[in-house]
Amino acid sequence: MANKEKEFNYKLYGTFAVLIVVAALVALTLFSYTTRYTALDPMKTAQTYVDTIVQSGDGYNAYKNSLLSLDSKFGDFIRVNYIYPEIYENYTPGSSTKDLKGLDDKELKGEKSLNDDGTLKGKVTDEMYPFFLSLVQANNGFDNYDAIFSGYVKKLKEVRKQVFEDDYFDDEAFFGAFEANLSKYGESLTGCEDEFDKNTGVQLKKASKGAYQSAFGDDYKLTVKALSASDAQVPDAAEYGIDAEISEAKTVKVQVTANDKVVVDSIDITVVKIGHSWYVANKSCDTSPLYTFYKVG
Repeated sequence: MANKEKEFNYKLYGTFAVLIVVAALVALTLFSYTTRYTALDPMKTAQTYVDTIVQSGDGYNAYKNSLLSLDSKFGDFIRVNYIYPEIYENYTPGSSTKDLKGLDDKELKGEKSLNDDGTLKGKVTDEMYPFFLSLVQANNGFDNYDAIFSGYVKKLKEVRKQVFEDDYFDDEAFFGAFEANLSKYGESLTGCEDEFDKNTGVQLKKASKGAYQSAFGDDYKLTVKALSASDAQVPDAAEYGIDAEISEAKTVKVQVTANDKVVVDSIDITVVKIGHSWYVANKSCDTSPLYTFYKVG
């Protein structure tokens, strides 16, 4: 018997979101393992950075190959520079939060926060998506990460307060909503299949055709290839807020093809060497063409 489409269940949606996060953690472990070896080669580093963006518009996770992730995990970079300043009054990025009392104080949780079964979290996520999309579109991708993260956190605080009717706010609220929005954005490009809960039959996702499929066909194939690398001017490490010696820099030309036809002739990615590893100097890169190549015709 075919699965019957039923009314969307936000409680189940909340559980499904948790499973997405678990899957993301597993993927992150694999990513960390492979990145160790990718980082030894400047061309592979640049190619991986571009490929992460191209396959699903994921400029967010692409930063894990960049200088933003040199001194700490990328998630910690976001916490320290964007989330904590909104949680703790007069917080200085890099300082300890150990003795600070802020909006993540559990005493600030109201009745709706204490009793939410996933319904309200799902509502916040849905209400944030149009704003998320507007940030990506206004900035032509994720290069201006400062505008995206600072704008998103401030808006999320407002939306969460309206929905939950309290002042509580923590880093989980950000990562849960932002990463769910990112996943939805990726599916707007790649498309998705119908998905039902195997136990209840409740529909979790409806099949949709993505922008890539519309542009290149249902069985499209996107291929990213690093073409060449040449010496480049070494950027100032202080510009990235890092205390490390950059010994070398290269400009890597990367090409994108769809179904073996060139759609991005070449994009220049600057990579730098610190120790034995290479990182993308993201402030020296313009990745905006990677967010528009599929808008053909």
